[in-house]
Amino acid sequence: MGQWRYFYGGLKVLSELRLPEWEPFQVPEGTADAGWAPELRIRLGDAHAGGSEPIITPNEYSFRVPGVGGFQIREGREILVAPEPDVRRRQLRPWILGSGWGAACYQRGLLIVHASAVAVEGSAMLFCARSGGGKSTLAAQLGASGFSLISDDLCRIDLRPQGPPMVFPAAPRLKLWNDALGKLGLSGESMEPDHLRDGKFHLPRAGQGSTEALPVGGIYLLEWGEPAIRPIFGLAAFRRFLAAGTWRPRLVESMGRTSGYAQQCMDLVQRVPVREFCRARDLVGAPEALARLTQHWSGEVPGEVPGEVYDEP
Repeated sequence: MGQWRYFYGGLKVLSELRLPEWEPFQVPEGTADAGWAPELRIRLGDAHAGGSEPIITPNEYSFRVPGVGGFQIREGREILVAPEPDVRRRQLRPWILGSGWGAACYQRGLLIVHASAVAVEGSAMLFCARSGGGKSTLAAQLGASGFSLISDDLCRIDLRPQGPPMVFPAAPRLKLWNDALGKLGLSGESMEPDHLRDGKFHLPRAGQGSTEALPVGGIYLLEWGEPAIRPIFGLAAFRRFLAAGTWRPRLVESMGRTSGYAQQCMDLVQRVPVREFCRARDLVGAPEALARLTQHWSGEVPGEVPGEVYDEP
């Protein structure tokens, strides 16, 4: 049985399964010193078989996927995988990299955000929206305009005591619905399907750039409407960020981590500018919205519309 070492999301990971999605973060053989101690292990074993309902405690998350296998995440230190007979490794990886990784971060008390992020002049800009809000589509459009993808779906944020919050680069891929691919002139026929949702596909992104963490320069909460950028402050920023940026809120609650997670989110929005970014749902109007956004970043024009949002109407 082989072993692969990765430095991913700020953690040293030792895996008994090769994870092609994490190839940019692989620690080359022979470069890890003798004291290289993994903080998270991914291994094949007898994960809890479970039933129709998962087991969720502060230090354990066990679930079973029919036709795939059982998964058990323990204390943020181990992801156990028990494949069903004849299951291909590619069927296991989405559950490891999604539910497994996310749960392990929660168990360790790390902040993860449901967002897409792109690099803008040495900083990371985060885009948050509820499911179907177009954050991955926007990241794909920005990628086509020359901006590098940092992360999609799960962004691991480091709230270090000194300096700005940092975001770690993630697997270089985007999750896009079939209709979004069509509007972007792409087809999902040759792409990896998302095993959680029919009609969604994984679009690999080449040339991701640096694997080093970048400071978070801004958070944009996505809405549909006439192109506009509005600053959001106070409790409105906190509430709306929680609603748009929390990955699996029921999992946070079931783990008993609501208070700590909320405090982390409050810390983040107090240290990073939060704005509402509106754009047309129809991609025909995308160039105008993207132009407004990029001009806002470059400082060519203020970009933001008059008025500030202090609380929800």
